[in-house]
Amino acid sequence: MTAQERPQRGRPRPTETIRRDETILQLLRDNPDGLLRNDIAEMMNLNKSKTYLSLDRLRRRGLAEKVSPETSNADKDTLWVATGES
Repeated sequence: MTAQERPQRGRPRPTETIRRDETILQLLRDNPDGLLRNDIAEMMNLNKSKTYLSLDRLRRRGLAEKVSPETSNADKDTLWVATGES
């Protein structure tokens, strides 16, 4: 069973959260070389925690993934990219 087929648990996501996730996904799609979490947070005027939570939700849904550069394992250097799924 894929993440998209799995039934939702818990309470429904607030509309604000859904819109934030959609906006971040569009940013990733508009920047195919990837974006850093901190850059996304700055572009959207969000704190890093909310940005990471949105990115993690997108990752769990198969819509985004982390790409770490070979020269660093630090989270601040990790690029986020949209995947080919819709």
